[in-house]
Amino acid sequence: MATTANILTLLKYYTSKQKSPFVEYNEFADYLHRYAQHHMSENSDLVVYCGSSYLETLDEELHQLIGKKQIVITSVHNKDHILVLPYLVEHYAAIYRSVESTITVPYPIYSDLPKNCPTSILTQVTALDTIYQFFEKQELNDKVLYSLVFDKGVPSILFPSNIPVSVLVSTALGKLQHLLAKGESHDYFLKKLSISNPGKELSIKSFFAQFVAKPEAALDVIKDTGETFYYWSQLFFFIKQDYTKLKDLTPEDTNILQAVAIAEIATSYYKSKASERQVKNEAFEVLDRLLKNPPYYHSMSDILKMKDPSGVLLLGQYKEDELKAHLDFLTTESQPNELPDLLIFKVSEEEGYFICKDKVMPLIIRLTNDARVLIRESLVKQWYKVLLDFETLPEMKESAAFERCLERELSSCEPILYGLLGSNFLSVIAFDDHTPGRVALFRDGMLVPYSEMLMLSRAEIYSDAKIKLPFWYGLPVISWLMSILLKKPKAKKPVKKPPVKTATRTLTDEERSVEQEKVRKLDTADSFDPKKSRKRELRKAAGEVEKLIVPPESTLDRELESYISEWNDRIGKRNHDNLTEDVNNLIRDYMRKTLRSLRTEAFTYDRIKSLADSLVSSPSMMQIKNHPALKHYIELYMVKLIKNLPA
Repeated sequence: MATTANILTLLKYYTSKQKSPFVEYNEFADYLHRYAQHHMSENSDLVVYCGSSYLETLDEELHQLIGKKQIVITSVHNKDHILVLPYLVEHYAAIYRSVESTITVPYPIYSDLPKNCPTSILTQVTALDTIYQFFEKQELNDKVLYSLVFDKGVPSILFPSNIPVSVLVSTALGKLQHLLAKGESHDYFLKKLSISNPGKELSIKSFFAQFVAKPEAALDVIKDTGETFYYWSQLFFFIKQDYTKLKDLTPEDTNILQAVAIAEIATSYYKSKASERQVKNEAFEVLDRLLKNPPYYHSMSDILKMKDPSGVLLLGQYKEDELKAHLDFLTTESQPNELPDLLIFKVSEEEGYFICKDKVMPLIIRLTNDARVLIRESLVKQWYKVLLDFETLPEMKESAAFERCLERELSSCEPILYGLLGSNFLSVIAFDDHTPGRVALFRDGMLVPYSEMLMLSRAEIYSDAKIKLPFWYGLPVISWLMSILLKKPKAKKPVKKPPVKTATRTLTDEERSVEQEKVRKLDTADSFDPKKSRKRELRKAAGEVEKLIVPPESTLDRELESYISEWNDRIGKRNHDNLTEDVNNLIRDYMRKTLRSLRTEAFTYDRIKSLADSLVSSPSMMQIKNHPALKHYIELYMVKLIKNLPA
């Protein structure tokens, strides 16, 4: 042993030489004094044990070890003895190692403690909680000797802290295997299991044969699936039932009951873990499906709030770090030369979104169609106002300025589309896209011009804006005279400040203001009748839900129009309109019935989703293919109906 001044290390060494956990105090003090004098030149820390006051220093060290529960000072034959816990821990660890090699060796119990050993040296704990804790995390050391307390009168066992809990479980299974391998016990318990499970004789025999041949392999089935837990429980019950009937238990009988108790705890733990794993896997399956639902792009905060069909948060069914690991797997793992199934794109430095690979192109097509209508309408309106003031804008005359204008408008009205177009994965997806009528987004490795992508013509927009002008704007002489009289004076600054809002944002705000004014008038009309306060509350609740499901850069009506194309695949305008009207009628009829019992405080987004789920699952809706898009449309339409409840 290397020279040391550590008292506990010296006590361990001394007890190992004496082959006893007890050390007579005076003998050890004398040994320490001589040891310090002999090795003082090698370790200067031993100087304190060389002088006449070394006993005081020793007592201070011993009191610290007593506080740490590493030793106990007890009186044996009127002499103070030091009981060294690490010696006992190693002693009982050796017994467990012998149990591994000879399965009939019994577990150590309280009566196996040395004579005069105080119970305070033990750390008494419940077997269930401790074994569960050790399965999660166990620190192996020689600092604790546990007394594992079982339920229902099964004697406690001593368990040293330097033995892995897996050894405890494997020895318990080994003892039960040894019992059931005996001819009489084998046939007896197999028969009891078979009688208790009529019609399952084959699976019982398979389980029993596997257990007797290799019990740890049978335990692996529970670890993975938990399927055979019922058979384990029955087997343990029958063994306990027979052994608890015995009046005088032999050490072998006690050993079997202890083994059953340990195995019960282990199987219960693995069954609960298998159930947790199943719940977690099912939650991740729900999450994977929800990621493919409208709006098809999801922020991390959206994912954290996702719920299962029962309305329970998915986050409680898995941990946040497990969620991040799952998302990391989906965004990194892929087949060779392929993109992952889940992709990430950003619309700003702070804000990022997840999107499924197979939803990128359909989303781009839908958002492009939406953007084209909105940008065209807003630019025509803006250019009309500019021309009305006898002004012009660079984008009216120059193609490059027009492209910059389209980019500015697109980033304002469809930031998601703009973010997707700037993503690093889009070129790969566009190259692999072979769907009929696909959109060509790239040419010669570069993104096509926005005017081509949006199918917007500068000349057509300019022409449409001019057509709206009064007729005399087209008469050169008259328009020239009117421009002199009506044209506003130019600002002193040569550089014209850019508008605060884009044309699309201005148009969207105007549409939203019109909607708000309409709701305000309805609320005002109802304010004179106290009986109609419920309608006002419902409209207010609908407005709160609208904020959750309608993007800030869009409006409720535009979102409705956008999602119609997602689920309505009828060819021909008449068929298309008829299907839309049929669906709208079904929603109105359903909401008319629901409103009779709908409480205002219960009108939340979760309630809307529940109502939409019920309606989309009805037989009338079964023939419509894209149910996720239809469900989102129903949610939007329900909000519109409630928001516009007539006075």
